[in-house]
Amino acid sequence: MKDIITPFKVGVVVLVAVGAFIWMFGQVEEGIGDDASGYRVYALFDDASGLNPKTRVTIAGIDVGEIDKIELAGTEARVWIRVNTPLRSDAIIAKKQTSLLGEYALQLSPGYTGEPLQDGDQIKNIRTDVSPADLMGDLKKITANVTDITQSLKSVIGGGEGEQKLITILENINRTVADLQKAVAENAPKVDVVVDNVVRVTEEARRLTNEFRAGAGRILDDAEAVTRNVRDIVGDNTGVVQEGFDGVKGAVRRLQDALDKLDGTLDAAKSIAVKIDEGQGTIGRLVNDDRLIDSVNDLVDESGSFVRQITRLQTIVAMRADYYVSRGAVRNAVDLKLQPRPDKYYMISLVDDPRGSTSVTETITNTSDSSEDPIIREQRTTTEDRFRLSLQFAKRIYMFTGRIGIIENTGGVGLDAQFFDDSLKISADLFAFDANVWPRLRLDAMYTFFTHLFIAAGIDEVLNSEVTDAFVSIGLTFNDEDLKAILTTAPTPSL
Repeated sequence: MKDIITPFKVGVVVLVAVGAFIWMFGQVEEGIGDDASGYRVYALFDDASGLNPKTRVTIAGIDVGEIDKIELAGTEARVWIRVNTPLRSDAIIAKKQTSLLGEYALQLSPGYTGEPLQDGDQIKNIRTDVSPADLMGDLKKITANVTDITQSLKSVIGGGEGEQKLITILENINRTVADLQKAVAENAPKVDVVVDNVVRVTEEARRLTNEFRAGAGRILDDAEAVTRNVRDIVGDNTGVVQEGFDGVKGAVRRLQDALDKLDGTLDAAKSIAVKIDEGQGTIGRLVNDDRLIDSVNDLVDESGSFVRQITRLQTIVAMRADYYVSRGAVRNAVDLKLQPRPDKYYMISLVDDPRGSTSVTETITNTSDSSEDPIIREQRTTTEDRFRLSLQFAKRIYMFTGRIGIIENTGGVGLDAQFFDDSLKISADLFAFDANVWPRLRLDAMYTFFTHLFIAAGIDEVLNSEVTDAFVSIGLTFNDEDLKAILTTAPTPSL
């Protein structure tokens, strides 16, 4: 069965809705209302614009009260606020703008060390923000000042004449800076020289003053001793007193002489400083002439380079004796190696070869005797026990060292191979290309131990089988450090 909507039912619904609305409206309150825990305090503001009753009062962004009433107090506005939080006498209240539309709120700092505020007390610490009107006024003043400045700049540099003046000023500044930089650069060495001269003169003056002070102290001590003696001697001994006075006069005379010498010394020092500063004399030219200083510097650099080359030169001396097995003879040699760099050296050798120097002399005689040949040829071979000289240049590449030069009075070449940190060396020498059918080829292997002692073995005349011979060797080597030790400890013969 359908429900029938009657006017009675509609009226009941409307009455219920109106009653509910009235009840809900009564439950809504703004602010803290008549909260029993709240109390009223006031503050005096110079300007209360933007503040109205019911305006929020906050602490750290949290609502703690509202404006209760605003009233006029003379030329100020008394603003009553109702809060529900404890405040003290050092509390601070500030008027803060909360939006660009001019809405304000009051911000509280409750205070910490003052006395608690009671109902009706005053908050005396007021803080206010700058109002938008004041900001606009200040902005108008700044805009007017900027307008005046730009107008002045326009009147000064406006047009072609003003631009030309500005360009001229900048050019003058650039020229002045360039001239100043040039002057400083040109006079900097002279200023350094003058400062050095002044320092030297003051040092000399200080030294002379110290010497004079020491001398004056001694003279004053003498004078004091003399006066003390005079005081002790005064009496009937007139002659002795007169001698004392003479001693005082002598001391004063010596003091005057010392002062005169000091004046003369200072005058001489001043004259020397002036001459040096003006470039007179050798020292003056040395101080003021840059070319002389540059020449001295070049000479010192070249001398240093030469000395460094000499000091880097290493000298190695070796002596060896080779015993040839077939001939039963001994070959002696002394080697002098000059090594400026680790990868090259020059070697001079003096060799005493038992084969000596052999020369062949042929004599041809013509005869008319029919019993003899018409031409008689006579050859004479002469062997002299003479020293042979070797002069070689060597260059090392990795483990191989090539040599070229004079080997035992003839041109020749050589090749060395070093192994085991140069302890083992295998050598081949090829020389004396016209002394026999084939050139002279000598092969040997040398091993160095105990730093200075070495042994060797090899074959000589490898290519000429009729004179091929084997040899064994022993030798001694030492460098310039060993020579220094030997020379410093060796006895020196007296003349």
